[in-house]
Amino acid sequence: MSFTGFYRAFEERYYAPRSVIKGLREQYLSYIAPLTVIYPAAPSFDIGCGRGEWLELMQSQGFKPLGVDLDAGMLQACVEMDLPAQQGDGIAYLQTLGDETQAVVSAFHVVEHITFEQLQTLVAEALRVLKPGGLLIMETPNPENISVATRNFYLDPTHLRPIPPMLLSFLPEFHGFARVCTLRLQEPSDIHTRTDISLTDVLHHVSPDYAVIAQKAATPHAMAGFDSAFSERRGVDLHNLANRFDQRQNELMAAHHETRLHSLATETELKRIRIDMQALRTEIHSLHADFATHQTERQAILNSVSWKITAPLRGMVAFATSPMSFMMAKILKYPRLSERVNRMVSHLPWLHTHLRGAAISQGLMRESLPATEPATFPLPIADLSPRAKEIHAELEQEIARLKG
Repeated sequence: MSFTGFYRAFEERYYAPRSVIKGLREQYLSYIAPLTVIYPAAPSFDIGCGRGEWLELMQSQGFKPLGVDLDAGMLQACVEMDLPAQQGDGIAYLQTLGDETQAVVSAFHVVEHITFEQLQTLVAEALRVLKPGGLLIMETPNPENISVATRNFYLDPTHLRPIPPMLLSFLPEFHGFARVCTLRLQEPSDIHTRTDISLTDVLHHVSPDYAVIAQKAATPHAMAGFDSAFSERRGVDLHNLANRFDQRQNELMAAHHETRLHSLATETELKRIRIDMQALRTEIHSLHADFATHQTERQAILNSVSWKITAPLRGMVAFATSPMSFMMAKILKYPRLSERVNRMVSHLPWLHTHLRGAAISQGLMRESLPATEPATFPLPIADLSPRAKEIHAELEQEIARLKG
């Protein structure tokens, strides 16, 4: 770039600090570990080495790396750390290397900066300069991440176009590499185990970067040492995450539907209870109305002329049904008459006791009432009034009937 130091400042602001990038590069160590045994202290070449994170890591693994970058500002970090790097066109420098001289050729966040023709040259030349079993590593932004593809990728003014993983992985296959794998990288660690996948996850949390690792053919024994690393699958792709989002939405919809059905059932039950309660209120109101009507009718009957006229007849019916009870009820209404009759029967204690018990049992008098003292002298019948004599005669007849 024309302004020295711009791209380095840009990387520090919007990409990541050097220490973070160096830590991220360590995820490739499982791939290069067998090479440290097969080709100890072998050369490696890093295209677009930038601040030298990968160069430093390769030195720590015993390799002899070399990096080339066009930006002098980025290379300043390599100079400060005395790392083997120089300014220049990395692909052009790659073409000058000898056949089968390199254990690793790497290009971290380079392929999105170059034309497709340059990319094909990079892949073909890497195959030529790599030793048997050597590795080509290409890391780039992942356009499967919607946020990266629509925003973050274009934040870098030197980016040309995003490259889909299927295209970048096809190129090494086409140019003759023995095997190729794709690693999706740098997604949130919890995205693999979470079940509450949201739309935000689909938009932002697909792996933001990916790498294509291609291996040049070697003897079966040499290739076997890399089998474990190449069988590993990492990261989150858009299709997988979108399916998990759909599954989560279906589960939420099913739960909502079940809750709604339960709610509807509850509402139906409550509605039925309300209807039953309203019917019960209506029935109670009707009973109250019927009771009030009956009370009114009863009172009207009691107040009617016919009820008053038929009172003697009802008395006759009561007398015919139980003369004794009828007579006792009438006598007890008049205290003086009751007292006189009581005296009349007092000379017959058994009759007095019988009549008193009958009156109590029929509710004509209370048991708590004190009994009248029996007369100490007989009362002559001749001294009674005509009406009393009639009552006496009736009582005598009733007594005779009871004895009979």
